[in-house]
Amino acid sequence: MDLKILKERDTPLLSRKRFTFEVSFKGPTPTRTQLRDAIASNVKADKELTVVKHIYTRYGVEKAKVMAHVYTDKNDLVRYEEKGVLAKHMKKKEEKKEKEEAKPAPAEEKKEETKEEAKDETKAETEEKKE
Repeated sequence: MDLKILKERDTPLLSRKRFTFEVSFKGPTPTRTQLRDAIASNVKADKELTVVKHIYTRYGVEKAKVMAHVYTDKNDLVRYEEKGVLAKHMKKKEEKKEKEEAKPAPAEEKKEETKEEAKDETKAETEEKKE
């Protein structure tokens, strides 16, 4: 994925910079999180303070125009950014955390089941010996 800065506008009253990028990519359009990471590394900013506002694509062309805001402070990010845009970025993080938490739980259940099965088998063996 290649990023090219088309515009950069500094807005000190809102404690942010607004960037317009042209993104070249192969295959499907990159996700917001992928773009956010690439933009943060390109402009040397914290990815937690970077918000992808819009992704404009055209059919059949592997390029997109991306508008992003890079804030200087977390409080200003929460204060000025729209709740819907923040929800799009936060939802992905929550899903990842839930997936990570959900993966170990089934493994533990399987271990418990195997322990219970082992206990049942040992009980059955002892009963057979008694008979």
